[in-house]
Amino acid sequence: MTMRFNPATEAIAFRLWQYAEQIGWNCTIAEAADAIDAPMNRVRGIVGSKGWGHRFRATRPDTAADFRLEA
Repeated sequence: MTMRFNPATEAIAFRLWQYAEQIGWNCTIAEAADAIDAPMNRVRGIVGSKGWGHRFRATRPDTAADFRLEA
């Protein structure tokens, strides 16, 4: 199966990668979309198709520490 190459999508993907790479991927997808001035739904689709979802910081804070019992 041949993958289609969309230059506009690849340009956004490069800008996204370039932004996130320089800060160690320490941002959410929404922050990255805002930083490169691209539509959130487009960025989310690109992140999914590139398999980069695990690289971004979660949008929810880790609340597990809030529920730990004191010994």
